[in-house]
Amino acid sequence: MPVETPKYLIYAVSDATGQLAASLSFAAARQFNVGTSIQRRPRTSSPEKITDVVREARDSNGLIVFTLVSDELRQLLLKLSAEARVTAIDIMGPLLENLARHLQSAPSDQPGLQYRLTAEYYRRNEAVEFTVKHDDSLGLDSLPQADIILLGISRTSKTPLSIYLAYRGFKVANVPIVDGVPPPRELRQADTKKMVGLTILPEKLVELRGSRLTRMGKALSEEYASPQKVRQELAYAHQLFKELGNVPVIDVTYKAIEEVASEVLTVLGR
Repeated sequence: MPVETPKYLIYAVSDATGQLAASLSFAAARQFNVGTSIQRRPRTSSPEKITDVVREARDSNGLIVFTLVSDELRQLLLKLSAEARVTAIDIMGPLLENLARHLQSAPSDQPGLQYRLTAEYYRRNEAVEFTVKHDDSLGLDSLPQADIILLGISRTSKTPLSIYLAYRGFKVANVPIVDGVPPPRELRQADTKKMVGLTILPEKLVELRGSRLTRMGKALSEEYASPQKVRQELAYAHQLFKELGNVPVIDVTYKAIEEVASEVLTVLGR
């Protein structure tokens, strides 16, 4: 009888919808070869609810990722988490503190203020939902609905770039290129004007893949991180980019996600 792979619980906690914490947790967790389950806890806007979620995370050996606007609630969650020896990651706090210093203004402390019911909010929310459902070749049947289609071999930043673009309001699908494996039929039928290929210097990719193998406890001698295999995969990807209709290619080596995203939008005329 097969043994079920254990899932690590990540609690996405917010005093608003929790969508931001959940989406960022999902994107980050995708980078690790372990089973995870995102548990969203929206409207956590009282000391009682903070206490409950910390207790829940402690009892399940979970981790908390939170976006609390209220400074009082943030400090309480951090304090209770430390006491319960629960790892808690504050996404909103450092950003608000730095903005307050830079803008010389205090934040409103009004939960959900960033989620006013505007057309922009709904568009961004829809884009994030679409992008999560079209990560790593998922949802190919609705690929034509994508605004942007990212292509690239493993470890070329497809997922984090997709999520970043989604928060800019673009519906993004990313499709991995696998050496020697023909691309899915749906990709060949998609609009090439929406496609962007991602590439990277071979030596940098070898380094990234080696680091991933180390985190997974596997030998660095595996083919996945060998220079010969990496060059072979990159060559196949570039060949495929041409076959699909001279898809524009962006080199992600040593570039921040924001910089790559800007280049993607530029080459697509967005």
